[in-house]
Amino acid sequence: MRYRIEITETAKREVKRLPGNIRQRVRRIINGLADNPFPRQAKELRNMPGWYRIRLDGWRIIYRVEAEKVLVLILRVRRKTGPETYEGIAS
Repeated sequence: MRYRIEITETAKREVKRLPGNIRQRVRRIINGLADNPFPRQAKELRNMPGWYRIRLDGWRIIYRVEAEKVLVLILRVRRKTGPETYEGIAS
């Protein structure tokens, strides 16, 4: 089953600002989530069931899977700076 991909406006802006080589890799990973929203490198965020992150060098792709809607929602694409990387994504 192929999942639908939606990207928040914030995440779209963040992807546009990425360095070219990272931007292409991020887009490839995001497109791959349509076929498999739970790739091997994805980790579920602590205390946030259904929320995942994929590590790409110093960057994190943060997304939520809504299985009942067959939807992957890309929330943020951020540089990993510490625990604050994941703050404020629930809003």
